[in-house]
Amino acid sequence: MRVRRGHRPRGAIACVAVAGVEIGYFPLAQVGLLPVQGVSGAATVLLALALVGCAARMWAVPARAHSSGAAAIVLGVLSYPFANLGGFLVGMLLALVGGALAVAWRPPTVQAAGGGG
Repeated sequence: MRVRRGHRPRGAIACVAVAGVEIGYFPLAQVGLLPVQGVSGAATVLLALALVGCAARMWAVPARAHSSGAAAIVLGVLSYPFANLGGFLVGMLLALVGGALAVAWRPPTVQAAGGGG
């Protein structure tokens, strides 16, 4: 039985996108308090947007998913000190798992038509 590989790393995209949403949810839940949060709130929002951007890049350019996955891993590690313990550890773990899935994913190879066999 042959397993068909997808054209995009969907699991990695989902994990990284959910990580970005989860990390950015708490600072943006009450936008009126964002100025009170100061630099920490701004850093959290920027990390969340960068993670969602990594997920969007994985979707748009799946052949370069490994570089977006590496960036998601770095952003996940940076979210621990900068973003409320990485979104209470859930967002950080999702970013690390999604980044690892993206780094491990390889695009499907094109097989020659009529490959003698």
